[in-house]
Amino acid sequence: MLADALLMTGTSFLPSFPPLQDQTIITRQPYNVGDAINLLRTSEKSVSATCAAFSDILNLQDRDWLDKYRKAKMGIKHCVTVHTDGSIHIRDFDHLTGDNHEYLGLQLPAELYSYLQKDVISSRLMDTFNSLEYHVLPTLDGFVSPEYRKLVTESLLPLKETSAALIAPRMHRGFLFKDITMRLWFDDENKPSLNHRRLQPQTNELVDVWGVKDSELKKLEAKSLEAGTLSFAAISLLDNKDLPAKTIGKGKTTGLSSKAEILSNSLWRLLHLRGYINKQHELTSWGKALATALKAIQPISEKHKDVHFIEEAAFVAFELIRFQNLHNRDHHPELIGGPLRGEEEDKANCMLISRVACLLKVRHSPIGYTGPLSKNFLSYHSIIKSIRETDRDLIEAIVASMLLSGQVTRDVKQYQGLGRSLPFDNDIDIAFGIAVKTYLDDCVNPESLKEDKEKRITRYANQYIPYAINFVEDLDVAFGFFDALYKGVKTLSDSEMKDAEKKTWDDAKAYLDARR
Repeated sequence: MLADALLMTGTSFLPSFPPLQDQTIITRQPYNVGDAINLLRTSEKSVSATCAAFSDILNLQDRDWLDKYRKAKMGIKHCVTVHTDGSIHIRDFDHLTGDNHEYLGLQLPAELYSYLQKDVISSRLMDTFNSLEYHVLPTLDGFVSPEYRKLVTESLLPLKETSAALIAPRMHRGFLFKDITMRLWFDDENKPSLNHRRLQPQTNELVDVWGVKDSELKKLEAKSLEAGTLSFAAISLLDNKDLPAKTIGKGKTTGLSSKAEILSNSLWRLLHLRGYINKQHELTSWGKALATALKAIQPISEKHKDVHFIEEAAFVAFELIRFQNLHNRDHHPELIGGPLRGEEEDKANCMLISRVACLLKVRHSPIGYTGPLSKNFLSYHSIIKSIRETDRDLIEAIVASMLLSGQVTRDVKQYQGLGRSLPFDNDIDIAFGIAVKTYLDDCVNPESLKEDKEKRITRYANQYIPYAINFVEDLDVAFGFFDALYKGVKTLSDSEMKDAEKKTWDDAKAYLDARR
């Protein structure tokens, strides 16, 4: 009875018995263990009988308290301990019930922890399965725009469910029947549920056929096209019409051993799950648009060794377009730092070009940023970051699924630090977008001669961004990146992007050409 009374007073894993907090029942507050013992004595020293006696209070305050108590009781009876030699022991293991995961919890595979240790995956996915909660953390600006709210609570949910569906079947069966609850920093009442069960087992079955080996990868590589990159994954399918048939495996994929094999197949799977590749392993309309843009930026990427993360930026740009977040609307005049000069059309064009530049990394000395600021673009960064993190979770889930299912040869030398080679690992700030906006909005005159514009760029860089390493060159990269995206957008049909939306890109292109 003492053990039951102690549990009734509450612990870190069980809330206290609600009637103990009722002053009409326990007049002297705060209550103590003696009060719990007295309640038990009135009900044949049975917790179940005590709950039945106070069912009216429990129904109002915590109707599941008895179930929580039983789980706590069983958790103590079969508690898990770690001995000094590192061995794990479950108390009274011979009488452990089959539903022990309900009160002891579900243990992630030790193999998954080794991938965390070797920097293959990050902790976010593991935290999600450990707690069965996905926490959306506060943004830097603290502003919740309608488009950010819709993106986080609706648009990105299928991607998060896909990530969970890739890993859950590779672990304890209990995870297959557990939904994941989202916790939103801006809305405590809204708790969307990630139901990954509806995507099983078809999600893994869809992508497990990707198992291209080194012998085929080496045939596809070119001077500026290295296996294991986003550009290689997309452009190889664009330029080689006979490749799709060769990538469809006839049986279970096994024996992926080199880093190039792991990266290439994981990126193809990413493009497949995101709708850039279809079931025949051919590029969809969105895939062709992405490949066209990636092909156009190859000279820039090769020249600067992708220091601006331009390939990742191209992928994120098309993700933003598909989620209807990369456009010239939603200026949010209540947030300072948006375009101010010219007609409304000029402001809209400047906004679109600057948002594109927000996806790139500006080269800057290793000291704090000292350039112009913008809360408007800081708010837009929240949208970019949400998509980058979700896509990062997806690519990590793909790799983890490949490893857990035995598709990859377990050689620590091959996957040590693999996570740093996967895309979306770096958080790109919005300094470049602010710099481009300020230059286009404040410093350049479209009617000036080319020589005058070049002088203005140098003067602007020295005055506003003095610690930029080579802003003149970086500005060319930003404009070239916009041109590449424009080429990709122009390949889209009316079903992917309406003509009115394409015209906004035409207008922005003309606006930019006049200011080069």
